Amino acid sequence: MKIKYRFVFAWTEARGSQLSALGLKVESSGGPLPQTGGIGVGHAVEGAPGWSEACSLVRSWDGRATVTTEFTASEVNTASHCALVVVHASGYPQPEHDFSYREVTYDTSERCSKCGEGAVQVAPFRVKKSLKWGRNAFLKLNWIEEACFMQTSVWKEHLSGLGVCALPVEDPKGQPLDDVVQLDLGLTVPLSMGGVRGIPCEKCRREIHPWHDRGFFPAPLSPPDAPIFRSLQRFGVERQATNAMIVSPEVAKAIKGAGLRGAELWPCMPPE
Repeated sequence: MKIKYRFVFAWTEARGSQLSALGLKVESSGGPLPQTGGIGVGHAVEGAPGWSEACSLVRSWDGRATVTTEFTASEVNTASHCALVVVHASGYPQPEHDFSYREVTYDTSERCSKCGEGAVQVAPFRVKKSLKWGRNAFLKLNWIEEACFMQTSVWKEHLSGLGVCALPVEDPKGQPLDDVVQLDLGLTVPLSMGGVRGIPCEKCRREIHPWHDRGFFPAPLSPPDAPIFRSLQRFGVERQATNAMIVSPEVAKAIKGAGLRGAELWPCMPPE
């Protein structure tokens, strides 16, 4: 695997030259880099020559870094389970005015007004028919992290036969849609977090873990014999957290084999 860093900083030619001299690829976030002004973007791999120095420099410039992990095909193929991370987003839950979709889709009686945790889905999501799929098989809605959608035909062809169930989806008037489904994530299973606790909400004390962005994903403690399930732990930030979606090796193989886009497979920690 490779731990990859993306640095963002206020651009000057001198800063760009410093990072380039360390071996980083440096580029503009929106066109040719000016001598001064604008935003610079640099890329580095953890452990590579110049990586540590680049981290220190960007920090001293009040820049920021995002981290992700790139896995080898072998690491994905041999994983006992994988987290399914949906990266393609389009559309909004309906009705979107004043976030009133919450009252339509969720039981909000236990929802925390500060962190947003505690709402329970009790009705189908409503969406507009104008969702933009492109070449993607998986989709999430803006504002919603915990629901994964697929086109019905793609789900039936690649995942239904493996036991992955689906929930109905409706149009804004509450009429069932026959071309979109929401994946039913089924059971809730705790993950092995190595004793790391989430960050508790100051009001309700529910915990949210920062999203996992480096290395293997936490493994399920007692994985069920199920094609897909969700983590007990919640990941993300206030008002935008989710249970991790975990898939079996058979489902991961089907997704990879068919080249289904819109989601990434993140291998879980190998058994000790």
